[in-house]
Amino acid sequence: MSKATSAQPDGSPPPQDLRLLYAIGRLDRGIIRELQHGLRPLGLSPHQYVTLTVLRARSGLSNAQLARRAYVSPQAMIQVLASLQAGGLITRSPSGENQRILETRLTDKGREITERCDRIADEIENRMLAGVPQKDRKALLATIRACVQRINAGLARS
Repeated sequence: MSKATSAQPDGSPPPQDLRLLYAIGRLDRGIIRELQHGLRPLGLSPHQYVTLTVLRARSGLSNAQLARRAYVSPQAMIQVLASLQAGGLITRSPSGENQRILETRLTDKGREITERCDRIADEIENRMLAGVPQKDRKALLATIRACVQRINAGLARS
């Protein structure tokens, strides 16, 4: 590894005994940076993309439910939903059970944009995992999923 690729953002060398938590944190920040760059031409943020994928998996969620699943505050989710609705990617309508709760659903345009975002995410994943055999990718995902579940950070068992 060259010094340029192994250095920290401030130019300092990486810690000798790299903690897994630190490495995962760096990976998370790198993924967010790459998603921001990839999604920018579509006019979307990573939080908006996550929200779209959550809605694709489970339509009709409320603001509070979406905020929990996307790991943002309910106040931040209000802004995310307003921008998605303004872009014609979602619709919001009163719940049949409680008229004060707005249920959110993807539009056809929202589904199409989500699929375009998926291709961007696929490219990032493939670049990140270049050279890693498919069986190792599956094992890595299973390990990460188990870790997330153990600290109660989401991801239902599959």
